Amino acid sequence: MAKFVYQVRDNRGLTGSGVLNAFDLAEASRTLRSEGNVIIDLREQSASAESAGTVQTRKARAKHEEVIFFANQLAVMVDTGVPLPDALDCIAEQVDSIIFRGVVIDLADQVKSGVDFSAALARYPKIFGKLFVAMVRASEASGMMGEMLQRVAQYLQRQQEIRRQVKGAATYPLAMLCFCVVVVVAMLIFILPRFEKIYAGKSAVLPMPTRFLLALSGGLVDHWMFIIVVIAAVASACWWYFRRPDGKVTLDRIRINMPVLGSMFRRSAMARSLRTLSTMISAGVSMLDALTITAEVSGNIFFSRIWTALGERIKEGASLSDEMLKRPLIPRSVTQMVAAGEKTGRLGPVMDRLAGFCEQDLEVSIKTVTSFIEPVMIVVMGGIVGGVALALLLPVFSLSKVVAG
Repeated sequence: MAKFVYQVRDNRGLTGSGVLNAFDLAEASRTLRSEGNVIIDLREQSASAESAGTVQTRKARAKHEEVIFFANQLAVMVDTGVPLPDALDCIAEQVDSIIFRGVVIDLADQVKSGVDFSAALARYPKIFGKLFVAMVRASEASGMMGEMLQRVAQYLQRQQEIRRQVKGAATYPLAMLCFCVVVVVAMLIFILPRFEKIYAGKSAVLPMPTRFLLALSGGLVDHWMFIIVVIAAVASACWWYFRRPDGKVTLDRIRINMPVLGSMFRRSAMARSLRTLSTMISAGVSMLDALTITAEVSGNIFFSRIWTALGERIKEGASLSDEMLKRPLIPRSVTQMVAAGEKTGRLGPVMDRLAGFCEQDLEVSIKTVTSFIEPVMIVVMGGIVGGVALALLLPVFSLSKVVAG
């Protein structure tokens, strides 16, 4: 049997579409007409084309903005009563990205053929995460898809904003440091050799800082190719190591324990985890599933281990707040509020307020870190560049020994 894609209009004037199994086009046409439909479009679905297109789109990735737009648009259309297949078709026409448009079209085709929307989303794990799929699955059971999609969109927007703030705070000192290194290297390569010619004809002993810089400059000029190869090799080795499981553990350990920035990374992982957990619990997802998904999206391997361990303990009948109290990375204030939510039976609302509080605390931490790092980096850069300049001018200050000598 073959698959035929159809679009029909029933006796009430409503249009519908889907996929029909039949031996040939004539049988598919008879089947549709026997149900009182007027055929608008009927064609055989190419298995090879479907497979190739599906493989291509499932390997693709989408921008966070595209997924947020998709969730927002779909939530509005479903809330206003638009059927899900028609809403997906409409969104596909508005998507600018060719790859993501192919994904939405494939989702629409799957839904039209009778596949659950959550199952269709689950076939694109790199685009729609497990939280997205779990929320949609919960909405299919409760009949509140519009509200759930709106929650998903709000969650993704919050996470994108937090990620942008954390990256900005972490990128600033790195960018300043790279700029400082470039300035110093440029001075060593282009300025130091000119001073070396001035000092070469003088018999006086140069100060130690000046001799060190001249030696460093000579090394950079004479062995620049070897230095580039070494830097590239070290960078490649670090990139390879930090992509390995043990390297990711090391990197996450450095992030949460480094001075100044460590507290920001810890607060970021906590805020992300609590927002995920509160969103899942408020949507009616079971605690075990919520903890499993939270462990996967926490953003840090050590927090991921915490939520995984909590899930294992809850399976054994332990209390969430009691187990959180045993984890040093979870603040005691968070544990106390979770305990209060468990006692009152309002864990969802309490977790939502707690997540909001942690996100506000993270914003304050980011501002504090940024305001602290900025003057520190200015002082460091000024010290390095000023030190190089001073080392160059030290012999000039000793005119009697260098110039007159």
